[in-house]
Amino acid sequence: MLEPPHWSAQQLREDAALAGDLLRKERLDEPRELYAQFFDAFLPVLDRLIDQIEQLAEDELDPYVLAAIMKDPETRMAFRYLTAPPISEDDLTMLANARISPAALRSDPSMARRVRDSVLHVLDSKRFPWIVQGRDPRGAERTIATVASAALAATQKVRTRRGSDAKSRQEEAVMDLLRGMQFKEVARRDIQTLRDAPEPGEFCSACTLGNRRADMVAGLHDRRVLALEYKVSNSEANSSRRVNHEAAGKARAWLAAFGGRGFVPAAVLSGVFKPDNLASAQAERLALFWFHRLDDLRTFIEASRPRMKRANPGRRTGERSAENSDLA
Repeated sequence: MLEPPHWSAQQLREDAALAGDLLRKERLDEPRELYAQFFDAFLPVLDRLIDQIEQLAEDELDPYVLAAIMKDPETRMAFRYLTAPPISEDDLTMLANARISPAALRSDPSMARRVRDSVLHVLDSKRFPWIVQGRDPRGAERTIATVASAALAATQKVRTRRGSDAKSRQEEAVMDLLRGMQFKEVARRDIQTLRDAPEPGEFCSACTLGNRRADMVAGLHDRRVLALEYKVSNSEANSSRRVNHEAAGKARAWLAAFGGRGFVPAAVLSGVFKPDNLASAQAERLALFWFHRLDDLRTFIEASRPRMKRANPGRRTGERSAENSDLA
């Protein structure tokens, strides 16, 4: 039974450097139009919203006005970006001790007031001094506030798009790889024992595995179960959270729940990662595969087929195996 590749410290450094170079090139090649599109979309949204927040600042609150703001996704996000600093939906829910769905706000005026008061309490006084001071805007104050708020929202949308697009590319590439190997996609499921997992030659996405979610679970041909996480990092500092806390943390929980004999936790990586963090995660039995070289994942999966000549997926052309390279 072939184990997944175990990379040497030198191999981890080389691949981390290459993955970082690929991310830098991608960011430099990223079209500037993406930010401009988001900015242009948010500018009229913020223009209308500032009128509404001036109305909301009045003592008498119409819950239907606030509910309308929360109904539209772009206006809902822009509303949270009026504060300093911008707050998440979870933060707003916590601060207001309220549900922020349109229906809840329409049906409960006191809840609507708590949401309104929470936002006004942390409203950005630098962008909206006239609202905080209870006066009319002077000169270009309103225009400056609208432009600055649209820029904040557009910047966050670009960041979110980057992360979701990178993870989506990983997911699509892995699923295409599996389909090309004649794996069959099956419905997502709740996996509490390995008997619940996909059969050999099957895979499912976004499954519940034990008490945690796995991005993909596949049944290998030797009846082991492969649990795969997609991880994208834009900095070495972020890589600790992505790999050690999230992916390796899940690996520890899954290995404790399912054992190591029939279970393989793994991660597909792209972006910037600190080699020391990768070595630490690998030491906790998290198998590492790079998005820029998915053939390693293909080789490992193919090696699980019975009666096949099994190549070592840790060996690269012209190199010693990863296991032996640490001993040299």
